[in-house]
Amino acid sequence: MKFVGKAKLLKKQIINEENFRFVIKRSDEMGCVYPGQFFNVSASKVGYPMLKRPISVSDVGEDTIEFTIKIIGEGTRAMLDYNEGEAVELMGPLGNGFEYGGYRKILVIGGGIGIAPLKGLINSLKKTEVEIHSVLGYRDAPYLYEDFAANSAICEIVSENDEQYNRGYVTDPVKKMLESEVYDMIYVCGPYPMLKNLTDLFNSKGFRAQLLMEEKMACGIGACLVCTCKTKNGDFGFKHSRMCKDGPMFYSDEVIFDE
Repeated sequence: MKFVGKAKLLKKQIINEENFRFVIKRSDEMGCVYPGQFFNVSASKVGYPMLKRPISVSDVGEDTIEFTIKIIGEGTRAMLDYNEGEAVELMGPLGNGFEYGGYRKILVIGGGIGIAPLKGLINSLKKTEVEIHSVLGYRDAPYLYEDFAANSAICEIVSENDEQYNRGYVTDPVKKMLESEVYDMIYVCGPYPMLKNLTDLFNSKGFRAQLLMEEKMACGIGACLVCTCKTKNGDFGFKHSRMCKDGPMFYSDEVIFDE
């Protein structure tokens, strides 16, 4: 089911100078919303910028949906003009989210704003018997880590610049974990270089992971072919898959990363 319409903004919260949170009223017309899916959200209540922005779901409540939004341009900055109580125009849920269920031990790896959709995943799994290990990477001070720390048997936090935490990148603790632990599934979301480096690592060690990819989008329903990535097979040994329609979740052994 795909909802097209307006929903009430229940809460707007500034997280830091780059990120903020929207909590909107969830209606029955939206149907089931799964971790890893996204909504196309109107960037402005005045009609400009015109194109909606694809925003991943960062948590789902019984009657709420949460988005954690990074300010990366004119559109996402314009969203700050919305006030609590106002109606936000949006379309969704869109795309194919994470596949989960039946796993006993998983590894969750997030980088930057890519941590947000993984928050929804672990909150969906926290009432099950799955054992969760988490690795979170930040450029500066950590945020959105509380749910991971509360629901993970192991939660490693690394930062490129914050000296209060282990300095470095997620690849460092992940390498050590893959040498000592066996996981039924690995979930990853983060910037392109992180996904590529981790995929190279997984492929070299025979692990398979679910990657939540991102790319600039326009329509959000697979018609415009803007948000493509290379995946294996096809007439030329590869094909261009639409992130909004075929993804945004792809398995690590099917994605081809350009150098």
